[in-house]
Amino acid sequence: MILRFEITNGSRSPALAESVELGDDGTISGWRTVSPAGVGWFAGRLPEAELAEVRALAGAVRTAPAPSLARPGASTETLDLDATGPYSIAGSRDGLAVAARWLVQRLTDFPRAAVTVTHPSPEVARLEHRGTEPLRLDLTSVAVSAAVWRGYYEPAGTWSGVIGGPGEMEAGPGWTLDLPLEIDAPADPGITVHLAVDFAIRHGGSSMPVEARYEPDIEAPE
Repeated sequence: MILRFEITNGSRSPALAESVELGDDGTISGWRTVSPAGVGWFAGRLPEAELAEVRALAGAVRTAPAPSLARPGASTETLDLDATGPYSIAGSRDGLAVAARWLVQRLTDFPRAAVTVTHPSPEVARLEHRGTEPLRLDLTSVAVSAAVWRGYYEPAGTWSGVIGGPGEMEAGPGWTLDLPLEIDAPADPGITVHLAVDFAIRHGGSSMPVEARYEPDIEAPE
């Protein structure tokens, strides 16, 4: 193992509880609970150039550095190296801390059993399976919220609702579920909609709350 990184924050709902592990051979695996690029399990292999960069950063650390000063309410971030054991990197901006956070984002490029949300039409939020393996979902109650922006983040409306879903079920490759939206947004190319869909993933007899997000970039004006 080159490193393992965990980030948690129980002060938000659903709680943030994410992890990524990078193996000596470049295998990357982990779990995401709150993400605009999918929630669930991910696994793949980093390209050699990326692997070499992270390996060099991790190999340069021989002892755990002193904890940095984190802002109040910040997530707990724990990095685990063979040379040091686990230590906090909350508030740190050194190269390895930045790389560890980047790995969490990179993880979503390798879906194994995950769900993401898309916005195929103004009236629909669509949950979609990603990856090659199935996972069990609890869709008894699905909470959806939307934020509407005009231009560069000028508020143009919000909407939220709780939708009764199909209950507990298995989702595999090709699975989708359309959720109705009641957004009062003008049909304008300058309008952007961001979505958050809260549901639960079932694993080992437990329900794990997750939040799939749809957050297309909004370009800043020139």
